[in-house]
Amino acid sequence: MDIFEKLRSGEAVDMRSEEYMPAIAELKRADIALFRLNHAEPYSEEQAEAFCRLFDGHVPESLSVMTPVQIDFPKQITFGKHVFINHSFTAMSIGGIEIGDHVQIGPHVTIVTDNHDLADHYILKCKTVRIGNHVWIGAGVTIMPGVTVGDHAVIAGGAAVVKDVPTNAVVGGNPAKIIKMLGNRKKGNCSE
Repeated sequence: MDIFEKLRSGEAVDMRSEEYMPAIAELKRADIALFRLNHAEPYSEEQAEAFCRLFDGHVPESLSVMTPVQIDFPKQITFGKHVFINHSFTAMSIGGIEIGDHVQIGPHVTIVTDNHDLADHYILKCKTVRIGNHVWIGAGVTIMPGVTVGDHAVIAGGAAVVKDVPTNAVVGGNPAKIIKMLGNRKKGNCSE
């Protein structure tokens, strides 16, 4: 199991260890690619190349991301089809982020997958965040490690999501709570 698989599995990892060195190298690679992406002219060939470089060529064509963004471990994110991410997105993705199809993410959204041991802050403890299909995440939302957001959920602007969000739920607040449940919104309401 390589370091990234270990982090996605939730095993504790010592950031001072030799096994963590590939993560530091990837962080540096991503940081350089992010600099180029965030400083490129929007919609230019330079921006497209920087975007491809950031994700090492493994990004769906239907992904749309507005800059600036801050993504520390882009290879730890998987995207479905037709995902839109607005500006100022922050992904602390070392523990893995899975984003489904037809997801819309508002500006200033933060998704966090890592935490630290209370006794030793150099020990990482990660949990994957999973976002279902047809999810709408409002502006200024924070999603914490290990959260799963069900299909067709809506997260109201400014929410702090610390536990799973059921399918068809509208949640908001800090910590986020269910505001209401939407009717059954299966295939047909949104194009596949």
